[in-house]
Amino acid sequence: MSQTVTAEGTTAPGARSLTTLLGQCRAAIVEHLRRVGEATVAELAAELGISEVATRRHLGVLADDGLVATRTVPQGRGRPPAHYQLTEAAARLFPHHYDRFASEALNFLADTHGRDGLRSFLRWRLERQVEDLRDAVTAEDLHERLEQLARALSDAGFEASVSPGDQAFTLTQEHCAIYDVAKDHPEVCAYEAAAFSRVLGHDVTLSRRETLAGGSPACVCTIQPRDVDDSSASRTDDHVTSGTNRWDDPSTSPKGSGDDQ
Repeated sequence: MSQTVTAEGTTAPGARSLTTLLGQCRAAIVEHLRRVGEATVAELAAELGISEVATRRHLGVLADDGLVATRTVPQGRGRPPAHYQLTEAAARLFPHHYDRFASEALNFLADTHGRDGLRSFLRWRLERQVEDLRDAVTAEDLHERLEQLARALSDAGFEASVSPGDQAFTLTQEHCAIYDVAKDHPEVCAYEAAAFSRVLGHDVTLSRRETLAGGSPACVCTIQPRDVDDSSASRTDDHVTSGTNRWDDPSTSPKGSGDDQ
């Protein structure tokens, strides 16, 4: 069986985590398909040193999980063999460095165009977030709206949930899909909260003072219907992004930055 090996001769961390997730044989299949692009059952069985029956069984599990797909390659007479290849979902099993790239891009933008240039980008991104989320958040009832928002965020990798309270709701995100970027550029968190505010509508007050990027165990937003606490709707601290005086653009806050979380 093939393994990913470092120069020191030990299995690389990425291979170990893949084996833990999928099991040794299925991890080896995924690793081989990643290297060669596609392979038949016979080729995979030879690579793994197991029977074709066992290989088909492992491929069946991977197919059920949406990690491999097949295509047939005509080759003259007879039934063409199926060629297995990884799906787009399988690509997520392997480490990427998108966060580092995005953080470097924001650093470059701030260095070359200043903070105003960075905020212009974040305002552009805010509008795109709002446009994407509005299709998912459509309910009249506030609780259901928040549940729809949490589902949309979870689908995007943020592991969000909603908890109702006596007079307010709590939206909790236990994972941040852009953690490294937000850690280097905390203003991203302010614009994200502003997007939530825009999507939820004018009838709520939203505040967020806890973020993963800021060192908290989760990103936590508190959402109140405006008639519960009218005084909160006119607050002008750096975290309120909704209500009568909501900040659709966090850079218009009293401190002028929208950076603090």
